[in-house]
Amino acid sequence: MEPKPTYEDLEFHIQELKNELLRIKASEERLRLAIDAVNDGVFDFDMKRNEVYFSPRYYTMLGYDPYELPAGRETWKSLLHPEDREKAVAFVDEQIRRKQSWSLEFRLRTKDGKYRWIHSRGRVSEWDENGNPIRRTGIHNDVTERKEAEFEREELIQQLNEALKDVKTLGGLIPICSSCKKIRDDKGYWNQLESYFERHSTALFSHSLCPNCMDEIYGKDDWYIELKEKKNKE
Repeated sequence: MEPKPTYEDLEFHIQELKNELLRIKASEERLRLAIDAVNDGVFDFDMKRNEVYFSPRYYTMLGYDPYELPAGRETWKSLLHPEDREKAVAFVDEQIRRKQSWSLEFRLRTKDGKYRWIHSRGRVSEWDENGNPIRRTGIHNDVTERKEAEFEREELIQQLNEALKDVKTLGGLIPICSSCKKIRDDKGYWNQLESYFERHSTALFSHSLCPNCMDEIYGKDDWYIELKEKKNKE
């Protein structure tokens, strides 16, 4: 006859079953996340054990080998760009305190020392009996190309706005001589019409003669008379 199991044996067996159930739940959650984000990096952070699972895509996204990333909460914090670290960590902690999911963007350091823009979506997937978070899961998506396009667009808009500030427009009364057509500036000096407009607007002048002026200046010259007769015949 086999010996009757002791209370300690039963307690140990029950704990093993609980641990196995937790491992199964974790595997199911990881599978669900992987299906939802084939091209994204998946993380699963066991806060009690301070252990983090990263999907293969997470490593390739940042260029690391599995053994090169530190374990636990410090993984994410150590990879964050110094300018993003305090704000990103505080935001996630606040969302956890409110028991809400989070979505934010920040930069993570890659193996070659550069930074990639990441869109992070996550939530607390498990709480203990006292309402404390014990497991966080989520997805990291590389959005560097989109962010760079946004920055280029913003820079272009800024350049356009600066250019618009430099555009000069004319308005109000412009004092002009009724005879020679010179324009008086705000300092009392008389300027040629074209030089005045070039200083006070973005317009540039090209010079030519209108038909009336051509007749007045060259009307008695033989070459001009012949040219006009030729044009009239055409």
